[in-house]
Amino acid sequence: MSQESRTAQPRSRTRTLPGKYTVGSWQSLTAPDPQQLIAEEVIATQRVMVVRCAYRPGTDIPPHVHRREQLTIVESGVLEFAINGGTVAVEPGRMISVFPGVLHGTRVAGDEPVRALNIFYAATASPGGGGAPTLARRSRAI
Repeated sequence: MSQESRTAQPRSRTRTLPGKYTVGSWQSLTAPDPQQLIAEEVIATQRVMVVRCAYRPGTDIPPHVHRREQLTIVESGVLEFAINGGTVAVEPGRMISVFPGVLHGTRVAGDEPVRALNIFYAATASPGGGGAPTLARRSRAI
């Protein structure tokens, strides 16, 4: 591909050089079904997965664990984490770190939707070295 054709591509398009980098745009990722409770925009590499979530009011994620450390940064709304026998409210601009293997649940507090950035970090690369970085969108019901 020539330099001219590379620069002529729309900026929202995802570009990947396997094993080197992935460039994409959050704005180009939109939930295909607005009726789902969570819309997720995902960028994943061998050690890090970044998931930008839009949670609808009423979202209640049952207790679960992750193999990776989870860092959640709330952009808007309030998320409540049920963790360690208590409840922790995470408001806009605040964050919570949940260590691997720790049982926790999450729910939207109140009637306002929540936008949050969830970052999952593994101390070692995925088994087998993992593949090329990926950029995806998905929606799911809880």
